[in-house]
Amino acid sequence: MELEAQERSSIPPVFQGPIVITAQPQGENNWSRRPIPISTMDWISTPRSQLNVLSGTHFLDGVEQLEIQRIINFNGLFGLSGNKKQYRVKVPKAETIFLATESHADNEERYICRAADFTLIFLDQAGETAFVIKKNPVWKYMPGPVHKLTVSSSGLIGSVEQNFSILGPSFTVYDASRKPLCNIYGPNACSCCMYKESQFQIISIDGSHQMASLMHQWNNTIHDYTLLLTFPLDLDIRLKSLLLGASFLMEHLYFENIKRT
Repeated sequence: MELEAQERSSIPPVFQGPIVITAQPQGENNWSRRPIPISTMDWISTPRSQLNVLSGTHFLDGVEQLEIQRIINFNGLFGLSGNKKQYRVKVPKAETIFLATESHADNEERYICRAADFTLIFLDQAGETAFVIKKNPVWKYMPGPVHKLTVSSSGLIGSVEQNFSILGPSFTVYDASRKPLCNIYGPNACSCCMYKESQFQIISIDGSHQMASLMHQWNNTIHDYTLLLTFPLDLDIRLKSLLLGASFLMEHLYFENIKRT
């Protein structure tokens, strides 16, 4: 009988209900975990995956506003040579996404620079070339040039082309296959007397709705005029790149001179 009782006591019990664990298993060394050495209270979550390395135009993913700021070049203030325009492309009140540097032929005179070719090279946060925009005048109509700007990365992304109009600025944005994506309309003013506070509307091809906007406005923080580009968060990054290129075309055609006055 005593042997039979010992055998029954060695059989594991069978529970009728679910087993609830009330304490986590611990090892032999029972000490508290070392605290995290950095504070995470002020971290800001973003829609971007932290496991993927962003490059090039992909920095525009998850962005709905871009602010373009002119970087003052002190060589130009003192009339020194080697003056190249530089711009900062950033999320308003947040990080800088691109640095853009203008490059044009050294033998071009200042009075023809508005109609001459120019190139802007955009560097991303890794210091790599994100994309390049190039502007060329196309002499299709008189009495002046109809301007064209191309945006390229590893290949051609598309172009922004001026339309002949007497009712104010008019442009069309095309993809690499020259499919029209949207139109850009500005105030009813010529380039020589553009308003300092101006807004350009970016309209769908069928004219049914506004897709984005571009504003030239005063920034009280840096005490200078800036361009503010606003578009939907989920807009295709290639179209975002083209609209960013269009913003620099507007800057070049309409706002460079009035900033000096």
